[in-house]
Amino acid sequence: MNNLISKTIGECLNERAKTTPNLCGLSYRDYSYSWREVDEISDFLALDFLKLGIKKGSHVAIWSVNNPNWVLSYFALVKIGAVAILVNTCYKEVELVQILEYADVEFILCGRSCKNTNYDEILKNINTSRLPKLKKILYLEKNQEIRWYMRGDYPLYMNDEEKEILLKAKGNVSIDDTASIMFTSGTTKMPKGVKLSHYSLINNSLELTRQMKWTSEDKMCIAVPLFHCFGITAGILSGVHSGACLHLLKYYKTLEVLEQIEKYKCTVLNGVPTMFMALVRNTKLRNYDLSSIKSGIVAGSAIHPEEYINICECLKIKHLQTSYGQTETSPCISISDYEDSMVVKANTAGKCIDNVELKIWNKEQNREALENEIGEILTRGYHVMQGYYNMQEETKSTIDTEGWLHTGDLGFLDFNGYLHVTGRIKEMIIRGGENISPLEIEHWIRKLNCVEQVKVIGVQAEVLQEEIAACIIPKQGMNLDEDEVKSFVAENLADYKVPKYILIFDEFPLTSSGKIQLGELRRQIEKRIK
Repeated sequence: MNNLISKTIGECLNERAKTTPNLCGLSYRDYSYSWREVDEISDFLALDFLKLGIKKGSHVAIWSVNNPNWVLSYFALVKIGAVAILVNTCYKEVELVQILEYADVEFILCGRSCKNTNYDEILKNINTSRLPKLKKILYLEKNQEIRWYMRGDYPLYMNDEEKEILLKAKGNVSIDDTASIMFTSGTTKMPKGVKLSHYSLINNSLELTRQMKWTSEDKMCIAVPLFHCFGITAGILSGVHSGACLHLLKYYKTLEVLEQIEKYKCTVLNGVPTMFMALVRNTKLRNYDLSSIKSGIVAGSAIHPEEYINICECLKIKHLQTSYGQTETSPCISISDYEDSMVVKANTAGKCIDNVELKIWNKEQNREALENEIGEILTRGYHVMQGYYNMQEETKSTIDTEGWLHTGDLGFLDFNGYLHVTGRIKEMIIRGGENISPLEIEHWIRKLNCVEQVKVIGVQAEVLQEEIAACIIPKQGMNLDEDEVKSFVAENLADYKVPKYILIFDEFPLTSSGKIQLGELRRQIEKRIK
């Protein structure tokens, strides 16, 4: 079993800078930074932040697309004990104000825009009376208050007094301090702020690095958003541990990912299933040389076995590891073994990682579940969050008195100890007293040749409590017959599992991380079936 380490994020970055000072640590378009430069520039930024009044415990929001200043700012903040509040780049004014107010944000570090969202306009119009703790808004670009150094701005100079100020601030940071507040995906309601410590983030990312066998020879294509735990742990912090170069993309675009992999010979690609599926379905895929890709992690939402195998075969990734976790667990709980077969990876979420406990709980009978028996997935260990920010009751309902975090997910452990995730408790459809797994129905509908994507969801019904709605995106140029879908499900599953509604979609509403927005999808369904 691997040992846990007692170091802050800043200490780990400094160690990396000393170990491989001249190797590329960060790359973005035509700019690149060595690990020494990443460490030194983030030191200078940390000093500037201190001069502005940012200190240990300050809540500082980062609201920007992926870029070097995002990464350098994050490192600078956690070095001096400030709490990095990671804000979704797609938020509009109402969502932004809710998050800033809820998280008691004092400073905002932001970009100018993301896709069609103009941050300048939003920030000019926000009602600051709702944000009494907000002191200053700073843009992630060169200005008189912050020195945003690009490579080539050296030599940098820090006098003895400044060195002492920075050293003292760094020395006050503990491994148990909150490094970041990240937000749950919010597919059904307003996100909750998850408090994660230096200790949990550093050790979870170290375990992923070990499991994935990443080294300083790797080049990681970072297309996942950095405001998500996946981007922090399996991205920039895994880079710190391994010494791999982080090739940043502003945000996910299929062709840009393909171009970056080919241009820089990237060896690692992580992402949610939606990202990988978009790659393999792109008609220009064959025009790119992706032979450099050797490994990656697919996580964030369920992936069906057929889709996983298709991705591996199309992209020729030998070590595409399936993993399970959530923001509340830093995020990894389980991961497939590096040498597991494709069949095992396609059908499981791997085994519990080192130094972490996992069990399946039969809530109805108040006991631990047997092998192959479905129950709620519970986990305990260093990776569990410190709690939801300013939400004591929600924290108590999620983490019990023995320290077990109740994930809200259903699954089982097989005879070999592999975890199988079968669905969300809240997504479970209850029709006429019968519990129905949406994933089971999706599995069969996906077997129809005309189906590109499918999402099964429960909608309110007067008599049966819920009815089943199957939302389907047909393959391009193919027609979908509703009766054929129902007949096929009826041939393979019990009658009570046959969807009442078959709804055709051109696309599903998605979060910025590629997950289906269940609340919005349900609203669209209810509007159509009225």
